[in-house]
Amino acid sequence: MTTNVCPACEEEASRHVPLGESTSIDTIGTVNICVTEDGAYFHGTR
Repeated sequence: MTTNVCPACEEEASRHVPLGESTSIDTIGTVNICVTEDGAYFHGTR
């Protein structure tokens, strides 16, 4: 399984979406999003 480490905060992300791509996310709770030159990194919080 591939891990996505966010270059902005250096934490593991649950999802990485490259620039120019679209996504949808269905979640319960809070999601922190870091946006970098490489795309968006989604971090779920509990």
